[in-house]
Amino acid sequence: AQYVRYPERNPRVQSAAGELRFNGSWYEAGVAVDAFGSSDLDDGLRTSVERLLHHYRRMGHDLHVSRADAVPLRVELELLVDPHHLRAHVVAAVRDALSNRTLPDGRLGFFHPDNLSFGAAVYVSRIVAAVMAVDGVVKVCVARLERLGQPRGNPDFANGLLQLRTTEIARLDNDPTLPENGLLLFTSVGGGR
Repeated sequence: AQYVRYPERNPRVQSAAGELRFNGSWYEAGVAVDAFGSSDLDDGLRTSVERLLHHYRRMGHDLHVSRADAVPLRVELELLVDPHHLRAHVVAAVRDALSNRTLPDGRLGFFHPDNLSFGAAVYVSRIVAAVMAVDGVVKVCVARLERLGQPRGNPDFANGLLQLRTTEIARLDNDPTLPENGLLLFTSVGGGR
């Protein structure tokens, strides 16, 4: 799924993951595709990958190509701002640093789709490092890191990470109009002016 013809990579596919599943009657090869620059999989790319993989599928197995399973996150931060910085400016800069966008200086936000891949755990230490790199942040504590809407929380939080399955990719858009795509919240913001 990642190649047009080996070793020529498909320039639109960042990575792919697959698993063989028994659907009750026969096996189905499920292939998840992570497209560059997007959390979604457009129909043209899906058709192209299906057509390519159809030549390699085993007899008696169905083939199903889909986008990666996006796992929306809920991240809550406690932030302490340097007294010489404006609190609102620092909070906005932290939101940018943890965003899913390309920033004005060309850097990618922490949760940009091209920074994340299949099964990659989300580490508290990396979030802390990204926030501490923001000018004006004195201290940050990740109070919560979990799958959005997961009732029992994150059992791996004590170990400083959120584990994902092989076909899952973390997502945090922090878009107030689409809260189901992940939320970044501040439980407390102190300091600053």
